[in-house]
Amino acid sequence: MGRVLDLLREAHPRQKFIDIHDLKTRKTTKRNKGETRRGATGTIQALIKGEIDILVVDAREMPLRFKPNVELSAVVRRSNPFDVLISREGLILDDQPDKACLAVSNPVKRGQLLYYRPDLSLLDESGEFETLYRMMIDERIDGFVYAASDVEALNQQDKVVEVFTTSVCTPVAGQGALGILVRKDNKDARAILSVIDDPASATEVELERQFLMYVARDGKGPVGVLGKVERDEFQVEATIAAPDGSEKVSGVMRGRLGEESNVLEKLASELLESGGKKIIKTFK
Repeated sequence: MGRVLDLLREAHPRQKFIDIHDLKTRKTTKRNKGETRRGATGTIQALIKGEIDILVVDAREMPLRFKPNVELSAVVRRSNPFDVLISREGLILDDQPDKACLAVSNPVKRGQLLYYRPDLSLLDESGEFETLYRMMIDERIDGFVYAASDVEALNQQDKVVEVFTTSVCTPVAGQGALGILVRKDNKDARAILSVIDDPASATEVELERQFLMYVARDGKGPVGVLGKVERDEFQVEATIAAPDGSEKVSGVMRGRLGEESNVLEKLASELLESGGKKIIKTFK
């Protein structure tokens, strides 16, 4: 998320932007920029209270519905939204031995991988990259699945063995994107952020978030969804998969900008009626 600070400083060289994590006391956080990767809901309260003015949030962690006085003001250009495989001996998923042990923390990814390879032994492990890599080197696991955007942020691309296409694993909503939240009454912050907003990325994130609301109003469910915008057209791919890999329904639809609601509602309806409703109900 440090790249957001770099973009802001480049766009507004006369302004001063400070990461609250660099500050020693909360008393000095007022009027400063804050950013977080986890626990977005708690930090949003600091934004509402005026303790910070700009909040950078991993789009995967954003609540589907914001408080009335908070809005998503910008989304910076999205990085790689897909998932990748890091494995010992450099084996891609198809070449992994029977019952290979892979660390996968997210039920969305778990279900899709088990559907693709039912023989896999998946370990529910949400450790940091270095921890998982050490487990792999120590031969406690054969490999692990990680978000490509997180790998890139850590400059560990050379460790990637395979980038999963949506035929194997459709990513979770918002993966690879950073959203920037502000208070609606903070016109100065909104003006500052306008120059780093990427409209295509913002639309892709919004497509994915809207789809989640169509299939599960609380946004909770084993659902992968990926939006893609090119000029005035868009595409949405989505998957609903049981975490145990027993069932999976997928679909893709295209449309023109301005038709988002109709296309998303139709795609959600088709997947739910094809078995997705049962999968989500069982998951909850």
